[in-house]
Amino acid sequence: MGYAFALAFSKFFFPTIPTGAYVHYPTISTDMLGSLDTSGQGLNAGTGKGLRGFVKKQYWHLFANLYSRVGGSVDIVMTNSSWTASHIRTLWGPARSKRRKPHPVSVVFPPCAVDEIVRSISLTQEAEKDRHQTILYIAQFRPEKNHTLLLRSFARFLQSSSSPATAAGKADPPKRLVLIGSVRDSADATRVYDLRLLAHELQITKNTTFITDASFPTILTHLRTASVGANCMWNEHFGIGVVEYLAAGL
Repeated sequence: MGYAFALAFSKFFFPTIPTGAYVHYPTISTDMLGSLDTSGQGLNAGTGKGLRGFVKKQYWHLFANLYSRVGGSVDIVMTNSSWTASHIRTLWGPARSKRRKPHPVSVVFPPCAVDEIVRSISLTQEAEKDRHQTILYIAQFRPEKNHTLLLRSFARFLQSSSSPATAAGKADPPKRLVLIGSVRDSADATRVYDLRLLAHELQITKNTTFITDASFPTILTHLRTASVGANCMWNEHFGIGVVEYLAAGL
């Protein structure tokens, strides 16, 4: 995972032993530092105001400086995406250059179940007839995945596209939103409960389905029948779900 401080600690005691890191997401990034401003994005947007915000900014910059220094001690650095690689090069690059690390930061994409999805889901014109007017979001129920944004956007979409009947007099097929994700602990379970309350408040409960800890066959079923795949995370570092959407033809 690239625990930079632990690796630097190990390097201090065992300087001749090579160290390596596979970084999924930098502990802090240049985007995070900028997000504290009023015009910033993400979970900490606008929290840099006032005395508390000033202290937070100073702490984050100090932490980023230390993170850059200890990251420079790692001999082999791999990242899971070009986004992560760019931030790691910016943060760790100067320190690595000073220490004359010969190996550049490289990108090693994580494994995705693309082959199984391609084998299981047909992308023929005939198979496309089985797809419904469904938006699918596959993501862990964590704050940074921003399910709230999708629920509010879906509610606005339903309001703006409501059409009781088609020109032929038939009812328009229902539009649905399916949220699939894992629940790690009680905090995640509470988050799902709050999202259900929000769906009720937005009056989209009948059009919204929550599925927690779904099996892979269940995920395949929804990939096969959905029409649109969504991703709402700001600064998504890789997005395995997005790769799965593409493999399934969404």
